[in-house]
Amino acid sequence: MIPYKLLIGTISFNLLFFSSACSDTDRTTQPAQSGHPNILFISVDDLNDWVGFMNGHPEMDIKTPNLDRLASQSLVFTNAHTPAPACAPARTPIMTGVHPAVIGAENTYWGDGPRWREFEAVSDVETMEQFFKNRGYTTLGGGKIYHSQAPPWTTSSQVEPDNWDFYYPSPHITHPYQMRPPDEVIYPEGVDNENRPGGMPGWWTWGPIDAPDEKMSDYHLVEWASYELNRFQEEPFFLAVGTWKPHDPWEIPQKYFDMYPLEDVVLPEVKENVMEDKFDHGRRRIHQWVLENDQWEKIVQSYAAAITFTDAMIGRLLDGLERSAYADNTIVILWSDHGMHMGEKENFEKFSLWELSTRVPFLIKAPGVTQPGSVSDQPVSLMDMYPTLVELAGFEIPDHLDGNSLVPLMHDPDTETEPVITSYRFSPNPNWHIGPLYDPVTGHTVRSKNYRYIYYTEIGFEELYDHQSDPNEWYNIAYKDEYADLVAEHRQYLLDLIPDLIWDDDSDPEGYEVLDDGTVRKIDFIPMADVVRQ
Repeated sequence: MIPYKLLIGTISFNLLFFSSACSDTDRTTQPAQSGHPNILFISVDDLNDWVGFMNGHPEMDIKTPNLDRLASQSLVFTNAHTPAPACAPARTPIMTGVHPAVIGAENTYWGDGPRWREFEAVSDVETMEQFFKNRGYTTLGGGKIYHSQAPPWTTSSQVEPDNWDFYYPSPHITHPYQMRPPDEVIYPEGVDNENRPGGMPGWWTWGPIDAPDEKMSDYHLVEWASYELNRFQEEPFFLAVGTWKPHDPWEIPQKYFDMYPLEDVVLPEVKENVMEDKFDHGRRRIHQWVLENDQWEKIVQSYAAAITFTDAMIGRLLDGLERSAYADNTIVILWSDHGMHMGEKENFEKFSLWELSTRVPFLIKAPGVTQPGSVSDQPVSLMDMYPTLVELAGFEIPDHLDGNSLVPLMHDPDTETEPVITSYRFSPNPNWHIGPLYDPVTGHTVRSKNYRYIYYTEIGFEELYDHQSDPNEWYNIAYKDEYADLVAEHRQYLLDLIPDLIWDDDSDPEGYEVLDDGTVRKIDFIPMADVVRQ
């Protein structure tokens, strides 16, 4: 028998994909598996709550019919949060089961190969895919599961090759080459391209591609995954599929831009001087560039278009599952690695500890367990995926996991959960920063059912937001006397995970002043309106 990897390497993928278009007859000839369930593990990069089933930007009709279809079949978690608001420090904790604050990897670490093994806390842990491979599963992966960069940008992959029976297109290059629009589209005249964030040629660009879906990298990723779903799988499988979009650059086929004419674009709701009582995330210069170059509407248009493109790709993947022999015994779990700012709090992308960066789309469809269309608003973490899948598959949960199984919420979505923690280390870039730079600062945020608490350890600064009255997190109430007990309660949750944290309640936080009424203000705050006028 020809080994599977050799077969894949020597037979044209076009032929394989042709055979994946299974008819009903094909499905009936494939015997359904017995025993442990299959797992379809779908990661979406940079997807925020604008998807239809979450309606995070109700002023615009963001078209996600396929994600909405999956949501109607699943348990949807509306209060789900990432362990870190960036790709690498989120994905390694998710796949290892160890929180970034425990690993000590609260920021992006670059490089090729499984660099995360260099952190002592995860040097020898059994990762999620290893767990299932070691228990008889076929492990198949493709796209962005661990941190990676796709060509034509820096090509790198932090996949650990031995953990996978096959990885598409390779454990060393996790995505096929991605075409781009011509330079005159992504670097248009009349825009200060020389000083644009990311530089030239850079990563922070947007614009339509005059090409069909078939020319896009994610299209071919889904073609491969659909093939896997429609071939005979002797053992239960763990199939991980990670789309690159809607990660920037927001460059996708023209037809998706046509769905969002510029005249119909609505900018997100913002508050003037919103950053006056908050930590400076170090990215306000990007917002300044957007305003000065009149690009905000085009960015929102491009991001919306990229979401709908991604939805179309996931729809093809779901169709592949539905016409396979495994539709009734496959757990589908879909998640985004973090949220996304679209100008709110003078930020674009992620890299903050507020709701817009930490809250993510997250849903699970477990046949025979989850109730279709059910919803839970309890706080949960993406760290909970590993133990949840282990329990659903019928195995004992490993001791090293920091998350909790969500199976109880599948039986009763109102089951109370503990608050969840997100961590990130801020290292301001002088090219993006407004005002004095600061040394790197580590922050941790606790999201309970109704509140968000944030602590920036090196400067002793705290933020607290009441989501019942302030869902946009506009007003920092951490220093008001009436919230002292809530602050103390949320501090304790941090101490349970990070016991060496300390607070100094006898002095004002570094760089801030606290007024008698508990209002807090940044001492050197510069309003964005003043910066743009300069």
